[in-house]
This record gives sequence, structure tokens and C-alpha cells, in this order.
Amino acid sequence: MYYFIINPRSRSGKGQEIWDNVKKRLDEENLEYEAYFTQRQGHAAELAHQIAALSIPCTLVVVGGDGTANEVVNGLVKTVYTHITLGYIPTGSGNDFARGLGLTKDTKKAVEQILAPACIEKMDIGIAQSDKEKRYFLISAGIGFDASICHEALHSGLKDLLNRYGLGKLTYAAIALKQLFLYRPCPVDIRLDKKRISRFPRCFFVAGMNLKYEGGGCKFCPDADHSDGKIHICVAGKLSKLKILTMLPTAFIGKHIWFKGIQIEQGHVVEIISRRPLPVHCDGESFGFRSSLSLRTAPEQISVITG
Repeated sequence: MYYFIINPRSRSGKGQEIWDNVKKRLDEENLEYEAYFTQRQGHAAELAHQIAALSIPCTLVVVGGDGTANEVVNGLVKTVYTHITLGYIPTGSGNDFARGLGLTKDTKKAVEQILAPACIEKMDIGIAQSDKEKRYFLISAGIGFDASICHEALHSGLKDLLNRYGLGKLTYAAIALKQLFLYRPCPVDIRLDKKRISRFPRCFFVAGMNLKYEGGGCKFCPDADHSDGKIHICVAGKLSKLKILTMLPTAFIGKHIWFKGIQIEQGHVVEIISRRPLPVHCDGESFGFRSSLSLRTAPEQISVITG
């Protein structure tokens, strides 16, 4: 059985157009499927939970962007999800989930792979926790400057404008320039696996990565492995704003790691303490402002069609 959760408003309405093409292909094959359209924020999580709660072995396909995929996984984790195989047809502007797993962006090819998968991989699900609140993620969770960019992008008219011209991922670059001038770095302490503590008197951001990319293609952790049970982190510490401005473009090819002030680490549990509450994101979705944040992976992996 196939279930589809579609965000028709992704990429300024491009999601509906892509779904129309997918539906045509499914109907040609006379396949049994059910399709559900998201109508509001959080709706994809509700739909995913309802589908998983049926306990029927099935393929659940997300037709949307990274935010829709994040909502779906946050719905799945509310119940048993080991009987679910996740498929993905990217229609967003950032598409870091597809990029990180090497998924095709060609809709026709994506449908063929979902209908006759040649490769299904197990993938970690990340957990971001602050006090008693949790949010799950597939791509990354970040605190500080990178999260401030995500927070603004969620409500940016610029994103809608650029999406109309197929330039949505430039949203993050444009907002990053603005936020760079406004953002004040903050002292941060990081503890890995409840042992080693690193102190950063001046920290711009900590990106906790499950996949290699976030922010529309920034390869913050080139060695991140989505099935190793670890959170890989990129810390931007003692850098001037000019250095940050120089460093960010190199992150798209993973060369930022050579900058003094950039630190790459990994651990099963990453604990972050900041001097003041900082913005936090999970897969680009807001997780509020936090002064403490713990990152780890969930006990159960999820099956994802990757080829």
C-alpha cells in the first residue's frame, strides 16, 4: 500500500504541479494509493501519525520540502514506525534531505524508484531536547547564527519571490548576509558523550548534523554518516564577522573546515550550554530559543528508499 502526504504550497505552489504529474503516473499503473494534502502547520505530523498507527506495512511518500519531511518524522515517532518505508519526492527550495541522501530531483525517476526500489537504507533519526521538550530531525539541528537564518527564512517574503524563479536556495544566502551584521556571538560550552568539555568564549553557531548538508547546500560536516548513530557537529568559534563572510561560501564545497576557528567533532550525545538563549532549528523548522540543548539519535532507525 502507498500513502502520499503532499504539501501543495511547497516552493510557492510548485508542489501541487509536481503532485499532478505523480498522480498521472500512479493512475496509469492502476495502483492502490491514498493521498493526503497538508492544510496547516503540523498537519503532516498528524497525518503521518494516523498512517503509522494503522500498523500496516506500507510505503509512505512525502511530496514536499525539508520542513514537510520533518513534520512527517515527528508524527511517526509518536508510535511504532518500523513497518513504514519512507519515500521522498523533493518539491522544496532547500532540498537538503534529498541532497544528503543523494536522491534524484527528477520527479519521473523518483516515482519509478519508489514503485520499484533498488536500494532501501536504514537512517538515523536525530533528537533535539531542551528540558522536557523534544523535536526530531532528519537533516540537522543547529543553535545560534545558522538557526537565526532558518527562523527568518520561515517567514520571509523573499523566499516566496525567489521560489517563483527557481532560486529559492538563494534565500538562505541573502538572509545570512543580513543576520551576520545583526548577530552577536555568545559563549558556549559543549560536552561530548558526557566526558570531554570544550569551551568557546565566542561562538557563532553549532550545527549538529545527521546528513552532510543544511541551509540549501552548506556541507558543514563532510564526513557525516546518516547511519552511524552519531551526531556530527560543526562549531564556528573564534572568527571575525569578515572571516565568517569569507568562510560561508566555501562551506558549499566543504572547504570551510580549513579555517582556523572551525571545529568538527562527533559523538553519540552532544550537550550544548550557552550564556544566553539562542535560536534553535530542527531541519530548518523553529525549535524556539534555548540556552541548553542536547542532541542524540533515536534508538530505532527508519527505512528510506534511496535508489
